[in-house]
Amino acid sequence: MASVILLGAPANAAQTEKSTQEPIVITSNRMEAEKLGDKITFIGNVLLKKEGMTLTSDTMIVFYDTDSKDVREIDASGNVVVRKEGRVALSNRAFYYNKEEKIVLTGEARIIENENEIAGERITLFLSDDRSIVEGGKVLLYQNKLKKSLDKSSEGKKLE
Repeated sequence: MASVILLGAPANAAQTEKSTQEPIVITSNRMEAEKLGDKITFIGNVLLKKEGMTLTSDTMIVFYDTDSKDVREIDASGNVVVRKEGRVALSNRAFYYNKEEKIVLTGEARIIENENEIAGERITLFLSDDRSIVEGGKVLLYQNKLKKSLDKSSEGKKLE
């Protein structure tokens, strides 16, 4: 099993704060490095861990910034699953942008939280803001739980 810890060295004082964050840790069945560290491809059972978030996929390509050698972008494809704080996002492909701390999901993209589901052509997850944007989508809200809890609260009022 291939395993890599990706760290970025701070180039200036503004990046020093960011360097105190947890590193990105990626494990996979196989790893291939190209262009003297500008690009690394992970293949088979790929697992990325970063600050309370996990991202799994069949394949993942990590691109580095040529000047700073920090992770610039990650392209994950095949059975992509992102888990963070009780939410699960699924898609065929995901692009992680390190500087903006966002993930863009495409290809049957959807987010599941509790029993509710949001689906769209493109979903952008902003990790630091804990928000998302769904483009070309639909929302499936299961009202039965809400209705049952409202029925129970109204029963209590009838008995009083």
